[in-house]
Amino acid sequence: MKLPKIFHREHTIAERMTWRVVGTMTIVMTLFLALVCAILWCLFYVLLIFSTKESMNVYDERINNIFSVVEVAVSNNVPEVEENIYREHREFFAVEHLLALNPIIMGAAVAYNPDYEPKKGEPFSPYAYRDSKGIHTKQLNTPEYDYVHHEWYTKPIEQGKATWSEPYLDEGGGEVMMITYSQPLLNNKGEIYAVQTADIALDWLSDITQKVDSTLFDNFFNELLHEKYRFIVTRKGTFVAHPDKSYLVHKTIYDFFKEQGGDPEKADSLLSGKNIIHFSDQNGDSMILFSDEIENTDWLTCTIIPLKGIYQFVWSIIGGLIGIIIIGLIIVALICRSAIRRVTKPITQFANSADEIASGNLAAELPTINTKDEMLRLHNSFATMQKSLIQQIEETISANEEKGRIESELNIARDIQMSMLPKTFPPFPDRNDVEIFGQQNPAKEVGGDLYDFYVRDEKLFFCIGDVSGKGVPASLVMAVTRTLFRTISFKEAQPERIMFGINNALANNNESNMFVTLFIGVLDLPTGRMRYANAGHNAPLLIGQTIGLLPCAANVPLGVQPDWKFNQQETAIDINTCIFLYTDGLTEAENADHEQFMEEHMINVAKDTPHQPQPMIEQMFKAVQQFVGNAEQSDDLTMLAIQYTKPQEKDVKLQRSITLPNDIEKVPLLAEFVDEVCEIVGFDMSTTMGINLALEEAVVNVMSYAYPLGTVGNVNIEAMANEKRLKFIISDWGTPFDPTAEKEVDTTLSAEERPIGGLGIHLVRQIMDSINYERIDGMNVLTLRKKLV
Repeated sequence: MKLPKIFHREHTIAERMTWRVVGTMTIVMTLFLALVCAILWCLFYVLLIFSTKESMNVYDERINNIFSVVEVAVSNNVPEVEENIYREHREFFAVEHLLALNPIIMGAAVAYNPDYEPKKGEPFSPYAYRDSKGIHTKQLNTPEYDYVHHEWYTKPIEQGKATWSEPYLDEGGGEVMMITYSQPLLNNKGEIYAVQTADIALDWLSDITQKVDSTLFDNFFNELLHEKYRFIVTRKGTFVAHPDKSYLVHKTIYDFFKEQGGDPEKADSLLSGKNIIHFSDQNGDSMILFSDEIENTDWLTCTIIPLKGIYQFVWSIIGGLIGIIIIGLIIVALICRSAIRRVTKPITQFANSADEIASGNLAAELPTINTKDEMLRLHNSFATMQKSLIQQIEETISANEEKGRIESELNIARDIQMSMLPKTFPPFPDRNDVEIFGQQNPAKEVGGDLYDFYVRDEKLFFCIGDVSGKGVPASLVMAVTRTLFRTISFKEAQPERIMFGINNALANNNESNMFVTLFIGVLDLPTGRMRYANAGHNAPLLIGQTIGLLPCAANVPLGVQPDWKFNQQETAIDINTCIFLYTDGLTEAENADHEQFMEEHMINVAKDTPHQPQPMIEQMFKAVQQFVGNAEQSDDLTMLAIQYTKPQEKDVKLQRSITLPNDIEKVPLLAEFVDEVCEIVGFDMSTTMGINLALEEAVVNVMSYAYPLGTVGNVNIEAMANEKRLKFIISDWGTPFDPTAEKEVDTTLSAEERPIGGLGIHLVRQIMDSINYERIDGMNVLTLRKKLV
């Protein structure tokens, strides 16, 4: 009687395991391919939206700046109108003066309520306008032109606030698009007695439609988007600006969609607030229209982008990925098959031996199986052994998968943590006054050390810290501390106040009793003066003509005691001095004999190393590695080096100065001074007007508030320019006041609701490239900079 192959089940299980793993991997890789394809398309789409929005925001800001300049100019002219309300000839001078101070304004008027004194029953509107021959004045109201029925007069009275008119074509006056700003004037009883206006031409908007600025991703997309262009429409569908001037006034957005072969209903979607619209042009090519509302206006900036180039590029990448993933699937299948064969080899060998026993080849070594019960018991014994072996294999695979998952999550956490720290060096390639390099080496996958830095208002804000403990808990506190530093220092320039805010935030509900040592510094880049505060951290090393530790007051670490008053200190940083900051992972690094690196060793290494940040840190890290040898790293090691490299002023092509008393009547002298400087450096009319406004706001603020009432004081304005930038230094000996510390103005409010003074510093920030304040030897020093190129 021939025995059946009772061990055939072992071979079947091995084959099933092999194909199960291979099949699972195939499905996973296929799903992964689909996910990559979806992510790739979404990524390109998001980058396209981001790039377009960034470019549109730049132009929206330019338009808003011009509008804000006009609004402020009209508001500043109100006192002069009110002062001369009973002197008719002076009213003409008021509007003429408004045009003289603001070259961008083409015409201005004060239209009185006919029922208001002193000219009750008689429409009166002094009007000044500009042409190629100069500025002229006239009475605007005539029998042919009754202004009381025009929208620019009635609309602000009906709405009770300042308004902008719809764009209109200045027929007979240059055939250019114009827009009018109208501001109602109120008496002490809140009654509207007149409307003051300013007309500006919109020909400068042609730059927005004829040139698409390069943003962060535009250099990449410009190769794909050859037909990208921009236009501006109002909420009523009228074109304000378009590359094709035939669209202006005579066509609407509905005409545009009809000509493109699209659905005119798309125009309704655009005007009702939809920001992204897909449509096909007359050739059937897919297009996207991005729109963005210009703040404080009823205008929409629209950018048209063809998708044909992006489609082709994305599908070429996806095709390449498909080929790579197919090859990867084949390799994975082969590897899995080989691995499972190795795992199931003992079962296969055991089964083969059993087959030989069953076939009689080993009958001499085992007793003969004569009964059915004996054969069944032998089968059950082998089945039990098989199940035990398979269970061990599955447990091993599960343990490896869990270990791999944990390692993967820790690697992701490490990547997230490292992404929060500055890692692009040099960080400010366009600056020549500071060099920075930083490096972090966690003892575990994630750590508790942090460093950060950024430049605001010509000041370098920087910090370095160490969280108590290691691993994931320390990394979480590190992330919170770094976020608090950025958030608080963005609105506060004093290190002690920044430290105070971070400490209170960490101390509240600190049930884990974790603390942070932290050093915060604020380096004024124009002067080299550094203010700093320390919270239990290692004192930085100053490396210049001499080498030594920076004196630091003793303070408790952050998170220990709420409302702790931190000491703020100050020092002058000489040019080419390097500030070397570090955590105790440097000085307390141990070798195999438990000897520490110590501050003395650190200072000796610094003496023999170039004082540039990157060589300094690289040499210091190399010295620590040599000292530690094969000993395991016991603590996180973080270093940050900052070298103050402010160059001497060279190639100064302009240097002018003017000193004015604190008398607002002398402001016209300031305007002449600024006009002369801007003409020398080659600024156009629009830029000159913006700079004039910024200087006027800053200087008038000093004249009005720096000195006690009735006290005579001076304000000095110095202008300097080289090949790259123009800077104005405004200095006075009055009461200390830091305008950069003022809160940002809420530009969503109307002109009447905005607080006096807040808009001024906002405009200075918007017009100038940088603004910096320092109190030096009892003197307020405000520096405004504007790039020439």
